Amino acid sequence: MTPKSLIGLAVVTAAAVVAAVVVAGGTSASSAVADRGRALLPDLVKTSASVDRLAVTMGKDTTMLTRDGDRFVDASGYPARIDEVRKLVSSLAALTIDEDKTDKPDRYEDLGLADPAAEKGAATKVALLDKEGKPLAAIYAGTKDYTVGGSRGGQYVRLDGNPQTYLVRGSLDMPTARADWFDARLTDIKPATLAKVTLTDASGASVDFTRTGDKLLPAALPDGKAPDEGKANRVTAFLQAFDFSDVRKETPVSLGNATRLRYETTDGLAVTTAAVPAADDAGKGWIRITAEALDPKAADAAKAINDKTAGYEFKVNIIHTEMFGWTVASLAKDG
Repeated sequence: MTPKSLIGLAVVTAAAVVAAVVVAGGTSASSAVADRGRALLPDLVKTSASVDRLAVTMGKDTTMLTRDGDRFVDASGYPARIDEVRKLVSSLAALTIDEDKTDKPDRYEDLGLADPAAEKGAATKVALLDKEGKPLAAIYAGTKDYTVGGSRGGQYVRLDGNPQTYLVRGSLDMPTARADWFDARLTDIKPATLAKVTLTDASGASVDFTRTGDKLLPAALPDGKAPDEGKANRVTAFLQAFDFSDVRKETPVSLGNATRLRYETTDGLAVTTAAVPAADDAGKGWIRITAEALDPKAADAAKAINDKTAGYEFKVNIIHTEMFGWTVASLAKDG
């Protein structure tokens, strides 16, 4: 982050805390509400500009984002949305205590504050660290409670290393799915703009999808069989509003004769998606994407895609995984 954006983040968090404290207001002699109105992370307003890394753990998976100049990137080097980082840090700084809750670990499950890997009542853990790895904040976030905090609602939380739990005003503002940390939209190529699609299967056999009326259908299938239009529609619509579900650095594996889908548009853009060979079913669903300009007027569009995809592999949604295992023969109705 540049100095200007760092200052901007600190200002946002400071404003959020002031607003939260004003809303919370007042204290009480009751031990359960003695902390009411106190900022849960009072130092974060001052230290927010020093955030160098953030780690979000959900279940057994941790998303680690590291500051890289004026951006944050994940372990693969893929850039995260800076606004998502700002929103998370600001929402953390804005949390104010409404009520002290239990300090008994056997009650954590009831509040959604158990260990992130727990089968029941698992929390989301968020840690912010500075450049030296010093924790600036580490919090477990649990079940939300909309009976406090007006439209902002509340949430059950606990601080790492402290058994005490709290109901706070406000809640963590952060993505619930890993892909939502990124600009996951890679392409938006509508079927109506396609001139041709070519599927090449793992055996090396290929078939062109050519236009028949308003549809693109396989031109010639083995034994003259009729195409499965449902499968054809899935193939041709794949790059329309295509979002990935995960991203990683390009692996050293060779694509060999992996299944490929090549899309050519009427304005001269060609996009090839190729399956990354997997050793087992759990590893399926990763693809590489490359674009080229068949016509100079498509050069900018090809560059925009390659700028996002070069050097990376992307996980497709599960509904598309099987598509990258289809053969030419399986495109027939009785395939």
